[in-house]
Amino acid sequence: MAQQGPAITTYGDRHEAAPAELDLFSFLIGKWEGSGKTRLADGTIAEYDGLSWIGRYVLDGMAIIDELHAPLPGGGRGLGMTLRYFDMDNDAWVVEFLNVSNSFIRRQVNERSGAVEKDGSTVVVTSVSDKSISREFYRVIDDDRFVYTIDLSNDGGETWNKGSIEFTMNRVE
Repeated sequence: MAQQGPAITTYGDRHEAAPAELDLFSFLIGKWEGSGKTRLADGTIAEYDGLSWIGRYVLDGMAIIDELHAPLPGGGRGLGMTLRYFDMDNDAWVVEFLNVSNSFIRRQVNERSGAVEKDGSTVVVTSVSDKSISREFYRVIDDDRFVYTIDLSNDGGETWNKGSIEFTMNRVE
């Protein structure tokens, strides 16, 4: 393996001028492995191992990108990447998810829609599009463990499908 120089890092480096808000997601920096549960359309729960989540500082340390590699309930593997940064000019979060496996981008949060909030040790990302709303919960247990869950609503928040997905992640690096 070639020796890494100062321009090559495993997880990037946070820029000293990065906004303090970026610290909300700094727990993601590093490599994580874990297991998951997904509620299928018929109401049954699929359980699986083999999750991998990797977080890195990017864009000169002013943003975080994290990638999730996961087994899919029907077989195969899924890959998704999320870019997270705080737009200081507009005093707003920008969170965009790239679903590599299914070739689409979902704008989760920007200055016009959605929110990023902290509730105790949990970071909550709320995304709104038409009547569909999702709430992602990142419950940080400690420096080496977090639990990710997502609640979905297809009727503007009148009813919620809670715990559609749950990942329990453990730090490996």
